[in-house]
Amino acid sequence: MISREHTQEALSLAYVHALAGRAGLNIAARATFDYGIDGYFYRVKMRGRERVETGAPVRFQMKASVDWQHRDGHVVYDLDARAHRTIAERDPEGVMTILILLCLPRDENQWLTGSETEMYLRHCCYWYRTEDPPTENPSKQRIRIPRANVLTPDSLQGIMTLAREEALAGR
Repeated sequence: MISREHTQEALSLAYVHALAGRAGLNIAARATFDYGIDGYFYRVKMRGRERVETGAPVRFQMKASVDWQHRDGHVVYDLDARAHRTIAERDPEGVMTILILLCLPRDENQWLTGSETEMYLRHCCYWYRTEDPPTENPSKQRIRIPRANVLTPDSLQGIMTLAREEALAGR
């Protein structure tokens, strides 16, 4: 049996794949050598009669956890300091980087249920982007993700639009 952490990782990857597919985006997940980035989203367009990736990609790091809280309109999560540095350290001409956090119930028996008519993954993913400098903390950085930042097909399209606008503006 795989570890609890690997189960969480598998669920977050499945969730993000499903959202990307519904949003009409291509997803490239799991680089051969993981240096903190778990994957990329790409827009797809028709060129003649073929589909091709286009536009500015968005890179992402995924986390899944039961150790989060709703507080004052935010999801509060203690992010590993290395992970914070990965999403905060971005070359100005580099691609947009976001964190995707799958918030799971504490009881792992409630994470995923299924039947002949549905599969139900409890809670949701939130996305986070920081303009703050990389943390100097040695172990954790507390982040506050607005609850409005639920990752949905529409919000993924909005993130992709923002990434394109920023790339065109040279940010």
